[in-house]
Amino acid sequence: MVNSMTGQGRAVALIKPEGLRLTVEVHSLNHRYLEVSVKLPDQLAGYEEKIRQVIKENLNRGSVSVTVHLEESNGKRLVLAPQVLDDFLHLLKGLRKRVPVSEGITPELLLRIPGLIKEEPRDVETAKLWKHTERLVERAIRDLIGMRRAEGKNLEKDLRGRLKIISSNLSAVKRRVPGRIKEKRAKLLELLEEMKIEPDRNRLLQEVLYFSERFDIHEECVRLENHIKLFRETLRAKESNGRRLNFITQEMMKETNTIGSKANDTAITHFVIAMKEEVEKIREQVQNVE
Repeated sequence: MVNSMTGQGRAVALIKPEGLRLTVEVHSLNHRYLEVSVKLPDQLAGYEEKIRQVIKENLNRGSVSVTVHLEESNGKRLVLAPQVLDDFLHLLKGLRKRVPVSEGITPELLLRIPGLIKEEPRDVETAKLWKHTERLVERAIRDLIGMRRAEGKNLEKDLRGRLKIISSNLSAVKRRVPGRIKEKRAKLLELLEEMKIEPDRNRLLQEVLYFSERFDIHEECVRLENHIKLFRETLRAKESNGRRLNFITQEMMKETNTIGSKANDTAITHFVIAMKEEVEKIREQVQNVE
């Protein structure tokens, strides 16, 4: 199984009767290890470590950011500013001593007093707020995991396709090896004939054997086949293992490079170039596998 490290999750809930809207957003990008950052409103400042622990229980790798938003869904609570009212009444009392002022104080008059009515956030118990937040974090993580798995399926399909291309080119390399030895022997005979030298059968055999041993790529081909097999087995495993896939990819590139350097053959070189292109693309892809 392959999981991508890229994705996002989101969960929203209304807290009643306080009329608060709580939103949790989780985003993740590729990273060598698990790195978690958390942004919380002041009311939840003491719960950062608990959110980190929830992330660690559900994800293995990735740069993960968690953001919690707390908003007023029904508008803020209107409250009276007592000190402002006291100051107004005190001024009104002093004004009556100086000039005749009507006793009637209407609501309209009070509402015109700057700062007498103000907005305040609606209060909610911290324990209640955390209970809602914890559930939303879990929902957002499930949403994130679902997206990472969906993207992982696309990644796996792409990786399998590239492995198939590599295997096809590797088979072509193996088919080419016997013909390469025959061509080397033929070229040696042609060179001796041009030089009008009677070929020494034993000497000719030694040259061909020397060429075969020096430019033998059988072991490298076998190891590359084994790496491809191991890569496919890792893709079929129950758990996503990007680190292992990355290591296998490095070994695949190493064997491919060795085949290219030892081949001493134009046709094989073309096949090797095609394999290296696919291995490099695989290397880029597995960087995003969890």
